[in-house]
Amino acid sequence: MEFETVLKILVSVAGTVAIPVAAYAAIAATRSIWGKAGRSPDDETAAELSALRARVQEMEAMQTRMAELEERVDFAERLLVQHRESARLPEEAR
Repeated sequence: MEFETVLKILVSVAGTVAIPVAAYAAIAATRSIWGKAGRSPDDETAAELSALRARVQEMEAMQTRMAELEERVDFAERLLVQHRESARLPEEAR
């Protein structure tokens, strides 16, 4: 066989083997990085997670209270507008 033919065969075989090996290496690296998330959290992380969950619950409760307060402010504004409008009307129209 000629040198060029042998070289082409070697490059083809190397490419055929290198691509799956590189893909496997990438998958292994990704699993090692993201696989850490699958482990059970240590005590410090568990405590932080618990504190964050409590904080989220507090914020959700504050959102509910904020919505109720917005409704009350809207109601008070409507009452003030009605009172001002009735004060502008002449005595006969009231």
